[in-house]
Formats: sequence, structure tokens, C-alpha cells
Amino acid sequence: MRLENVLLASIVALTATVLVGCGEEVPPEQRLNQIRYNHEIFPVAAKTMYDAEGNPTLLVDLQVANQGGVALDQLTVLVTVIDSEGNVKNSERVTLDLEGVQPGIGARVSASLPGVELLDEDEVTVELESNLSPEDLRGLPEFRQVAGSN
Repeated sequence: MRLENVLLASIVALTATVLVGCGEEVPPEQRLNQIRYNHEIFPVAAKTMYDAEGNPTLLVDLQVANQGGVALDQLTVLVTVIDSEGNVKNSERVTLDLEGVQPGIGARVSASLPGVELLDEDEVTVELESNLSPEDLRGLPEFRQVAGSN
């Protein structure tokens, strides 16, 4: 084998090794989407509390389980209140405090929605939104944690 061929083969092998070792970096939006997907949310109870002036605040107790390997300090969910006729009374994103909750361990947390009243015939749903756009993901409080960990 000629020296030029040996040299060329060595360069090709070295380049392939470097490219495989580096891999492509996953964008933070995609990483966040993957981490969020590993969480399971189970509504446990919902109740309206009233302050001294009679203003309502809806409290929703949730069981959260992270089945992945990366902990998030915050997780944003969509809480929707539906009346007895199937109409949406209120739908808004609420950020849950998960600080200190480790992957593989469930935790009971509460979502608080000031100004929202739950009537006896109303239904509450809690959803971990999927397929959010990159812009929406960048707007979530938990994005800062994931983007800062690159």
C-alpha cells in the first residue's frame, strides 16, 4: 500500500471517529420536550378557597411522578375547568414547584388559580401539554433550567 493511501485512510478513520464521538447537540427546546414527556400528572382533589374579601382561588392537588432521569425544579401544566354543559369556564397554564423532587419519586403538589371558582357540577382536568412549539417551550419557566444545563 502506498504511503498516500495509508495516510488518506488514517485521516478518514480519524475524521469518522471524531464525528461519531461528538454527536449532534440536542437543542434545549427538544431536550425540554423530552424531559417534560417523562412526567405523569394525576389530579387528586380540587377545592375553591375564599379569602377574607370573598375572592376565590381554585386549589388543585396533584400527584406528580417523574419517570425519567432528569429532575426539573418547575413543571408547567394546563388546568381547565369545564362546566356541566361541557363549556370551558377557565383554562390556563400553571407552573408547579418541583424543587427537591427526584426522578423516580412521586410528589404531591398543588396548583393555585386565583380568581377561579369551582362549582359542584364543574370538572377539572390537568394536562401536560405535548407538541408545544419551540416558542411556547422557550416561554415556560422550566426552559431556563434546561437551557442553562447545556
